[in-house]
Amino acid sequence: MTEEVPDLDPGDLEAFIEEYLQLDRQVQRPEGLYSVLSGPREKQYQDSLRYFLDPQKPHGFDETLLEAFLECLGVHHHDLQGQHVELETEVQIADAGSDGRIDLIICGGSALSDHPRWAVFLELKVGATEGQNQTPTYAEADRWNFSWFDSDEVAVDRLTDTDYAYLKRDSADDATADSFRSVAWKAIVGTFDRQLQGSLFDYPHRSVVQLTDFIQSLKETEHMDSPFDESQLSERLNLYFEYSDLIEQVEKANSQFESDFEDLSKYLRSSWETRLRESYDFEESRWLASPSSNPKWQGLLPAYWDQDPLNSDSTMRLYFRHSPTTDSLRNRTLTFRLRLPPQRYVHTTPQGEGQSFNDEFTSLASTEYAGRLDGAFTAVGVDETRLGSASTLCSKEYPLDPQNLAGSYFEQLDAAVREFCVDNPELLTVLNEVFEQTYETVFEAEPVGKFSGPLQAEQ
Repeated sequence: MTEEVPDLDPGDLEAFIEEYLQLDRQVQRPEGLYSVLSGPREKQYQDSLRYFLDPQKPHGFDETLLEAFLECLGVHHHDLQGQHVELETEVQIADAGSDGRIDLIICGGSALSDHPRWAVFLELKVGATEGQNQTPTYAEADRWNFSWFDSDEVAVDRLTDTDYAYLKRDSADDATADSFRSVAWKAIVGTFDRQLQGSLFDYPHRSVVQLTDFIQSLKETEHMDSPFDESQLSERLNLYFEYSDLIEQVEKANSQFESDFEDLSKYLRSSWETRLRESYDFEESRWLASPSSNPKWQGLLPAYWDQDPLNSDSTMRLYFRHSPTTDSLRNRTLTFRLRLPPQRYVHTTPQGEGQSFNDEFTSLASTEYAGRLDGAFTAVGVDETRLGSASTLCSKEYPLDPQNLAGSYFEQLDAAVREFCVDNPELLTVLNEVFEQTYETVFEAEPVGKFSGPLQAEQ
């Protein structure tokens, strides 16, 4: 740490925590802001999402809520912190002779580019149902009146990744257009709720209250019973003023520890590849290490599982992932995952008259190959499998030593690589069979190259 941690009075801290946790919960709950505001609830949610999801707004959440929201939709774009993001509501279709206005569009990419790289198109429904041919019209639109620096138009065919989502009540019908992934407000509630757990002092207090009000309104929309009591939060926040000096010390200490965890995360994501290459021969084995500036997306895979079937730089892949994030380090856990990305254009778009790569892969994995995969996963001792859906197909957790987080991370990563990528050839063999059969079915061609088998240890 660069600064000395401030001294805290244990007695004051204990008194504060005791009072904080034992507040009276019987105070009458006031109405939430969204219950007081006039106008359609759909418009209120539209404006709220635009505000909370925009990293440039002064709420203090930065990219946290946007990343969590996109993950909830099954969408991922690497290194959001290094990208420029723009959001607009009520965006009009720019196609000649076409009419329609979608509720919210999120675009991202390089600030140096004259066009965004990716976009997420969102239609929001609270009480109303879908209009006639509404989502099919949006899915077929080629151009939108969306501002991106000097340009006032976004062309769909210039986007590398295009996703469509239909946010609705859990009990409502799904979107008419197959291109739109239907997501319940209930799922958004769970996503935002998890971001607030234990984070009362991590973000500006006013923003926490505002987001809490939004979450509570979403729960009312879904008729969800909520254990959250706004009056209790108000009383807890009143304690802030009574113990402001103490809290300032706690926040300063916490900030220093957060900086330490972030430094460790940066060190691990910049060093893990070098450490593994000391023990394993990636070149001879024809395996790839795939570091990322985002700690969530550190990966390794056989080079054979990294293909470009459409000759469009839309690389598809199946890979093993670990994530030295600050959260995982605080939780003293390394999670090793087998991941089939759900976000890339080549993964999720049906080819020809058939299914998408991901749909075909998960179908085969959960039916024809389910028995062999289950046996191979059992041999590794995985904690969880989800073969019927894209993203994480299986995962296993490895504990970290709090006395030596960095050293134990490298040790457990080595253990995970040995279990999944070296000592269990049957797992790699059956996964490759699913990979090849899926590839040949979807793209009507064989993958380029030859499967190399397990990762080999250095001699």
